[in-house]
Amino acid sequence: MNTASPVLPDISRHEAWFAAYAAREREKECRRDGGDPSPMDLKLHHTMQVLAHARAIVAQEGLASQEGRAALLAALYHDTGRFPQYVRWRTFSDAESENHGYLGVRVVKKEHFLAGEPPNIHKWVLTAIALHNRYALPALPEPYLTITHAVRDADKLDIMRIMAQHLSRPIPTRDVILRVQDAPQLWSQSIVDTVLSGGIPSYHDLRYVNDFRILLGSWIQDLHFTSSKKTCVASGFLQEVLKGLPSTPELQPVTAYLLNEFSTVRNLCG
Repeated sequence: MNTASPVLPDISRHEAWFAAYAAREREKECRRDGGDPSPMDLKLHHTMQVLAHARAIVAQEGLASQEGRAALLAALYHDTGRFPQYVRWRTFSDAESENHGYLGVRVVKKEHFLAGEPPNIHKWVLTAIALHNRYALPALPEPYLTITHAVRDADKLDIMRIMAQHLSRPIPTRDVILRVQDAPQLWSQSIVDTVLSGGIPSYHDLRYVNDFRILLGSWIQDLHFTSSKKTCVASGFLQEVLKGLPSTPELQPVTAYLLNEFSTVRNLCG
């Protein structure tokens, strides 16, 4: 890791464009009968948090100038598809609407958000947006792979914060954030088995809130950068999520396994 403090790329022009775009989409929702812009406000805040995490990754991992710029732009624009998705379908469920990564690529192109950027940055950013929400990445050459990992790590780090907060209280936007059964004493053994075998469960296999808690805990193994893992453990969000699991002998092995993963990362990162 580069220990220097690099000057981060200035993307303030893009931040202004994105803010104007989000405000415009929000106004569409406000004008609709029964419109509720609050879920879109959550996505706007999420985007700014993801961008902040991406800045930390770019700085701490010492990404090269153009790669760092692409990572920040992809982080800023990664969820542009969420806004028209909610306006049109009133959901953030890709399964019930459209893949928001692909939708985001179309928005970025239509709005000419990457105008003035060199062709290689266009390719890197659009690829990262399209793939940021994939269960697993296809084979990618560099720097596509590093840039996409930066966005995926940054995205996961903020989702951890969101879910640690929302799983600790009633979720007013449950219909657009989490489509699983809120059954506090139930879980899927297949999810437990996947994690104990070193795997990462798929969203498609989740049935209960506890399945989601276990999935989130497994993300400590799915972060790419050392700096991301360090941030994850230091935040305590995943540990908080796991506290909500039932205290039953059947779940003790997976809870202990994940807490041991956190301890291992903490010891490695210092």
